[in-house]
Amino acid sequence: MHMNTQTVNISLPKKLVEIMDDFAEKQFFTRSELIRTAVISYVNKDKKLFELFSYAEKKAKEQNIKEKDIEDIIDEIRNGK
Repeated sequence: MHMNTQTVNISLPKKLVEIMDDFAEKQFFTRSELIRTAVISYVNKDKKLFELFSYAEKKAKEQNIKEKDIEDIIDEIRNGK
């Protein structure tokens, strides 16, 4: 499969590059593969978190729950009410 790529230049602390290169070597990755994998993982986690918050916001609106009510609701649930 051919991947459409673009070169990106970034600056990193030398120590971080050393750690990254050591980790990549142990995982049998190139530096580019490691960075690409890390970025994809970060974006996917952030996307999932965004989707979770969007879902929670939608449900809160459906139930007319305001932000100021959240702590009270959590306390009620924790106290078994």
